Amino acid sequence: MKRVLVLAYFFPPLGGGGVQRSLKLVRYLEPNGWASTVVTAREEDYWILDPTLLQEIPSTAEVVRVGGLTSLRLVRLLSRGDAGIERAQERRDRESFRKLRRAQSWLLIPDGYRPWAREAQRASVRRIAAGGIDALWTTSSPESAHLAGLALKRRFGIPWVADFRDPWVGRVTYHPPTRWHDARHRELERGVVSSADRVTLVSDAMVALYRKRYRDLPAERFLTLPNGYDPDDWARAERLLDARPSQEEPRRRFVLLHAGQLAHRPSARTLLEAARMLISEDPRVAEELTIRFLGGNEELRPEEWERLGLGPVIETVPSLPHIEALAAMRRAEALVLLGHGGSADSLLYTGKIYEYLTSRSPVLGLVDPGPAADLIRDSGAGEVRPADDARGAAEVLRAWLDAWRRGEEIPARTPESMARTWDRARIAEAAARLLTTLAEPVQA
Repeated sequence: MKRVLVLAYFFPPLGGGGVQRSLKLVRYLEPNGWASTVVTAREEDYWILDPTLLQEIPSTAEVVRVGGLTSLRLVRLLSRGDAGIERAQERRDRESFRKLRRAQSWLLIPDGYRPWAREAQRASVRRIAAGGIDALWTTSSPESAHLAGLALKRRFGIPWVADFRDPWVGRVTYHPPTRWHDARHRELERGVVSSADRVTLVSDAMVALYRKRYRDLPAERFLTLPNGYDPDDWARAERLLDARPSQEEPRRRFVLLHAGQLAHRPSARTLLEAARMLISEDPRVAEELTIRFLGGNEELRPEEWERLGLGPVIETVPSLPHIEALAAMRRAEALVLLGHGGSADSLLYTGKIYEYLTSRSPVLGLVDPGPAADLIRDSGAGEVRPADDARGAAEVLRAWLDAWRRGEEIPARTPESMARTWDRARIAEAAARLLTTLAEPVQA
């Protein structure tokens, strides 16, 4: 069995959407002849944890955890555990973290995780020197993981795949303070994509962007490796639902669920305004609708929904283990997918979209044109409205509430033929074929 060294900051027991791509890659590479050595962060280095994911790591995997004085760790030290800054699993103060990102954009290139990446690089050097590593896989964010990969590629010459979950230059949080900073980011990104043997990206739109940005590089260097969903996760969620039959509430409500971290998504305010419109036009909605935000919240403050009179409607729930979150998605009457808006939506989508689309619950996508909007429409799993279209969102919700009152099912079934292409095991097979091709010795 060959072995790939994976540099991934986000890996169990860390939780959140960014963890799933690396975890499922490691899990499903193994049956395809690839064991993994993962260099990752420590559990105290992130605010969302999900220890239940540890059980999915194959027994053949090695996990090396390293620290480093990241900007996040520095903020925690300076705040001395101030719950107003961050409450694990629940919320972060938006303004505090905006200031943090603004400061690190000046001082740390490419990101505030650079000290971790240096420690990850040192640990990787030791592991590669010990032998038995056939390929290298780095994944971003953070982009600093790729700089560690670049140094390892130059030192050892092993095949390297640089995996981009988001664009480096142009991602939603990309705000270089000066032209010099922007030029430096572009220089570093070019160094990575020029040296990596392959660059994998999550959407065809991202591949097209990078091929256009780097016309001087072979187009085949840039490949689409989508996110996906794991049918085994849904099977476990079903078993959980069977073991915990829901208790009928005294007054049943229509639950519109947002599952996952809430950050950098101004469309959340579009949703609040849509709810305000509905209630102003039909006061019954205040007693029938629950908008539930499940997971860490960095975007909205309680005073924002209280100011709109939505106190009886909004409910926040701390981050849950992944399978419990899936069960909540299947139990909800509908799901809402919140986009970043504008150019960000034109390139990418949150990784959880595939779980949304296979949940059997209808999906309201508040997203601008791009891959997420296309997936929702093409699958027939729900409705799409622009990220700032509160009136359009209100109309969709009104129609769904009316159907719910009549006891009618809202159509939301994704075709099986489409869902099969999103199976993470199949996606890992493609990754394994890529790694095998790169690791094979060149025939004379």
